[in-house]
Parts: sequence; structure tokens; C-alpha cells
Amino acid sequence: MKKLLLLLFISSLALTSDAQNLSVPHYGIKVGLNYSNLNFTQYNYLFFGLAERTDGYAKPTTTYTYESKVGAYIDLKLSANWHLCNTVSFSSMGSITNLDQTWETDTLRTYGNKKETYFMDYITLDPTFKYYVNDRFTLNIGPSVAYLITNNVKRVVTEEGDERIQEAYDGEIVEVNDIDAGLNIGISVYLTDHLYIELNRYIGMIGLENQDDGYNKTLQATSFSLGYTF
Repeated sequence: MKKLLLLLFISSLALTSDAQNLSVPHYGIKVGLNYSNLNFTQYNYLFFGLAERTDGYAKPTTTYTYESKVGAYIDLKLSANWHLCNTVSFSSMGSITNLDQTWETDTLRTYGNKKETYFMDYITLDPTFKYYVNDRFTLNIGPSVAYLITNNVKRVVTEEGDERIQEAYDGEIVEVNDIDAGLNIGISVYLTDHLYIELNRYIGMIGLENQDDGYNKTLQATSFSLGYTF
């Protein structure tokens, strides 16, 4: 899958060079929201069971968060129906995870919870192929590559309602990956010749962390954007 994404990315850059000789490029801007979360791939059949579950590890519950994104793009016409839109964005992602905890001693068993709140800022490059079904509607697909610029995770652990201060953490994600990559799939609806709305689904293919903690985490997001082409 990583090789396929790399091939799509390189192909899109090559097509960008060729397309500049075929049409006059159009420039634009877009702003929007990311409805993002962490995907634990060993519990998601989308990944066809490629990531095996670790014995003794419970499935965490996750909560989506709303984060912002803003970017600029260059749109190149490849043919009557196909365009290549290269977008550079500042994009924020986040997630909240909760995991039940159990502590046992010789005579006592207690219960609690571990809550982790993730936040990441990326610079993303999204070369997107857009197929114009008609003048007002497009189908979009393409790879995405992102470089991490800031990150934070805040951990709060409680036992029987009391916080375990010694296990709290507020800082950078341990062994975080600086690079993220995945696939974008979406649609665009043009309100006018220049103004449009875009709905996009991002499926991350690279693990957020390098550490082996029994879980495989990737990013996923649904984004809604408003774009304007000059």
C-alpha cells in the first residue's frame, strides 16, 4: 500500500509538469474543518485483518474531534473531464481515546480509566485527481503526504474516581512519526463557476507512533471545506 501511494504521488507530480503545457493553471484557496480520529487498525475490517490483535489488550473507545485546515492550490486541466489539483495545507488533527484499566493486589481489585487526548499539526501535500461528471460536480481521489510540525498528548489516569498523578503525562507523543501518508476520496459541488464545497474522507496508512504498545494507530478524518478558484 505504501508503494502504491508513492507511485500515485510521483505520477501526479509528473503529470503536473506535463499539464502545465496543456492548460493555463488556475489558483485558489480553501478553508475547512477536519472531523478526525485515531483508527486502531487491528479492530477495523477495512484493513483486511493485516494488523493482528494483541492478546490481553482491550479495544479502546475513541472520540472524534473538530480541528481546522486552510490551504492553497493550483488546478490544472488534463482533459475535458480530468483535472489535477495540487493543494498545500496547514491541517490539524486530533482524537480522544479511553481505555478501561484494572489494578490487582493480593487482596484487592480496583478499576479505572486512561484518557488520552491527541493533537497534531501537519503541513500536507494533496495531489488530487478530479473527474468532472458535469460542470457542477466532481469525483475526487488522490494520495496525501503530511509532515508533522507540532504534536501533543495529554494523559489522565483515574482509579476509582481518583487521579493517579504518577501516571499523568502532558507532552510530545512518544516515538511519533514525522511523516504521515494515506488516501483521499471525496466529492466537490460547485455553487458558482468559482465557489464550491468539498467533502473528503482521509484514510491514513502509516502508524502514528513507532513504539510497540500493543496497538496500531493510524489517522482518519472526514473534512468539509469551502474553496474558491480565482
